Amino acid sequence: MVEKIPNRNRDRQRLRDLVNKPPTSAEGVGHETAVKAHWAKYICVLISGFIEQAIKEIFLEHASSKASPRVYEYIVGTWPKSTNMKCDAIGKVLGHFDKKWETSFKEWVSESERKKEINEIVSWRNSIAHGMEKNTSNVTLQSVTNKFQIACSLVDFIDDFLNNSASTDSI
Repeated sequence: MVEKIPNRNRDRQRLRDLVNKPPTSAEGVGHETAVKAHWAKYICVLISGFIEQAIKEIFLEHASSKASPRVYEYIVGTWPKSTNMKCDAIGKVLGHFDKKWETSFKEWVSESERKKEINEIVSWRNSIAHGMEKNTSNVTLQSVTNKFQIACSLVDFIDDFLNNSASTDSI
């Protein structure tokens, strides 16, 4: 039997490849520096989407294995459709399942400026998407590479947390 590879793992590898292999030129864009700046903004948008989709996937996997079909369908149907996955929104989703989960997440995210870093990638994405490029001067290949590492840590934390601390809990 072929094991299904979760989308978040495929997406993580795709992002890793994009971060590690930026283009050096593009017709109509011009200089290599400009191409890299555009590439960094593109990756920023993808990282924000990766956070959102990976967290959703993890929760739905958890719900499908722990909840009754009715509860699972409720979670699928009520999942936030357009919420930016800043730290407060992630904590709120965790808190809807279990207040202790929210507390543990808040403790984890408070270390090493993780909250600032995660919130910044989502804010950058919003600025890029809404045409406010003046707010994206700090978006560089180096900065998005660093944010990508933090995004992967976030996804791993949520995945490990739900798989370990809730292994005996049912929804």
